[in-house]
This record gives sequence, structure tokens and C-alpha cells, in this order.
Amino acid sequence: MLRISNQILKNLLSLASAEVISKIISLSTAAYLGRVLRPEGFGILGFATAFISYFLLMVNFGLDTYGTREIAKDMSLTSKLVNNILSIRIFFAVVWYIIFLIIVLLIDKPIIVKIVLLITAVNLFVSALSINWFFIGIEKMWLMAVRQIMTNLLSLIGIILFVKYGEGVIIASGITVITGLVNSIWLLKIFYTSYYKFSFEIDKGYVKLILKESLPLVFSSFMIAVYYNLDMVMLGYMKSERDVGIYSAAYKVLLVGLIPFSLILNSFFPSISSIGLKNSSEFREIIKQYAVFIFSTAVIITSVIFFNARYIVEFIFGNYFIKAEIPLLILSLNILVTGINIFFGNPLIAWGKQKQYSIAITFGAITNTVLNIIFIPHYTYLGAALATLFSEVAVFIGVVYLFNKYTYKLLSI
Repeated sequence: MLRISNQILKNLLSLASAEVISKIISLSTAAYLGRVLRPEGFGILGFATAFISYFLLMVNFGLDTYGTREIAKDMSLTSKLVNNILSIRIFFAVVWYIIFLIIVLLIDKPIIVKIVLLITAVNLFVSALSINWFFIGIEKMWLMAVRQIMTNLLSLIGIILFVKYGEGVIIASGITVITGLVNSIWLLKIFYTSYYKFSFEIDKGYVKLILKESLPLVFSSFMIAVYYNLDMVMLGYMKSERDVGIYSAAYKVLLVGLIPFSLILNSFFPSISSIGLKNSSEFREIIKQYAVFIFSTAVIITSVIFFNARYIVEFIFGNYFIKAEIPLLILSLNILVTGINIFFGNPLIAWGKQKQYSIAITFGAITNTVLNIIFIPHYTYLGAALATLFSEVAVFIGVVYLFNKYTYKLLSI
């Protein structure tokens, strides 16, 4: 019988409770926005979110994962690590916002789309100030729980109060940014008063080391963003906002379906990082626990969404989004493959094998890009969904090979 450590169980319960509550709120927000903004307005928000995601990655630069891993290993690094990471990311946010501004001014899009893009881009600073990774590293998951719930609740209240039928896409984007910024500052204040006083610090030698270690992480994250967000961006350029809105509705359900995996990963990641690749019973026990949670969750969620796709779409978004049923059926299968890939792939990062992991992710990103170019012009959002699924299968091939390469002797004993 598997025995789950008290800390992992506590982490999992804290995050799960928060996610259940916050995602009910988040789904309510998406449902309201879908109904009042209709597919066109909902598509503008989806396009903006997908577009800015690449710039958010360049601000984060893989530093969340790197910071969590290093804090889990050695708490004495906290002050120097936090000061340098936040300072680097604030600098990155300024630079990338300016670049994003220039791009938005040059692209051929309606003015309302450009305004929403520029407002959404303020999330670059929200991301720069985020210190979630520190609290995950020290396994203070209850703080993440409170932050998630508060962010989503404030967004829902603001959107219900100020976004009305047929209008308000600009207001909706602004409310989301403001609530995220407030909660990032709140969490930073807790760190400042309870642990260390943050100050701007850029130690060139230390920063060089951090960026060198995190570069493979940001590269792999960028590749992941390619096969999760490129379809939305390409739909926005090749097809109408309505098509983006239909696909965005199915994609929102996909994201909800993937939430349990991030909960499980965040709960196990500190333990997997601290134990490392060791020939020990503790290592094997942790991997077994991780496998049970991931695989059972993947099967359950995929089954629920696949066999109830039409009902889910109608219940959440209404009849205007009924065409989202078929892309949702395809994306539900993606949840199963993604769950498997998270089990085999993410521990590689915890074990310092991020360079090898990035190769598998690149394979998936290339597959997604090529298939999007082929499928979207002919099959619109159905083509985008198929490209996402097949790219995840491509990643599966790589991560299974790598995981087996590093753990075969350790798990076969």
C-alpha cells in the first residue's frame, strides 16, 4: 500500500481545495463573459491572452521553476535569489512591454483589438512581481490557495458589475489585469514582512549563473507555449474573431481539465527535487505515488469531458458556442496525453535535465507549427485542435524515452 507523506498530502489538499473553489469562480467568469460578449468579443480576449503569453515567458524566463527548485534545496539562498530574480524580471518586463507596444502599433488589427492587447500586456509586470515560486519552494501551499481564490473572486465581481451585454471587452481585460496585480503585490508584501526585505539587486556573476541554468527552462516553456497558444494566435490572423471565440471556449474547458495536473505536480515537485535521482526506496515510493495520482486523474478527467462535451459547452457558454463541441472532443483526448507527458517530463526538470527535456518539447512545437499551417486554413478551429493533440503525442515520444533513460535502473531494482 502506498503511504503518502504528510507534507505532500497537505500540499495536495491545500492546492486542490483552492483550485476547486477558484476554478468554479473562474468558470463562472468565463461563462458570463462568453454570454455577454458572444464569440466575437470572447475571441478578442482569447487572442490577446494567447499573444501576450509568449512575452510573459520572456519575462518569467524559466525563473519560477528554477527558483522553486533552488529554494527547495537550500533556504539560505532566499534573500539573494529573490532579490536577483525579481530585479531581472522587472527589467525584462519594461523591455518587453516596449517591444510589444511597437508590434501592436504595426499589426493590422482593429483599434479595439489593439487596446485590449496593450491592456493585457500589463500582465508582464504582474508576472515580474509574482513570488509564487518562493512559497511553492518552501511548501506554503495555503498562501497559493488564498491568492488563487481572491484573484478569481475579485475578477468575477468586477466583471459582473461593469461588463454588460454586447460591450465591455476592454473593461474585462482591465479588470483581470488589476486583480492580478493587486494579488501579486499582496503576496510580495507577505514575503517582505515575514521573511526578507526585498531590494533591487543584480549581481552580474550570480545573474549569469541563474540565466544560464534557466535558459533551457524558458526555451522548453516557449516551445510548450507554441503548441498551446500558437493555434489561437494563428486563428486570430487567418480567421475571424468568431472562430477564435469558438475555439477559445473549448480551450477554456481544456485548461480547467489540466488544472489537477498542476496541483499534483506542485505538490510533488519539491520532494522530487530534494530526493533527486537516487537508488533508494524513498525515490521509488515518491515516483509510485506520483504515477498513481497523475494516471488516475488523466483517465477520469478525459472520460468526463469526452462523454459530456456538448452538455459542458451548452451549460457553460450557451447556444452561441455550440460549435465548440467537436474541438472539445479532440482536446479532451489531449488531456490524457498531457497527463502522461507531465508524469514522464516534469521530473526531468526537477533532476536538472532541463536541456534534454527541452529537446522533446521542441519536437512537439515544430510538429504543432507545421500542422497549424496545414490544418487551420482548411479546418479552422478543428484543425487547431488536431494540431494541439498531435503535437502532444510528439512530445510523448521524447519524454518517455528520456524518463526511461535516467530511471530504468533505479526503478527496476
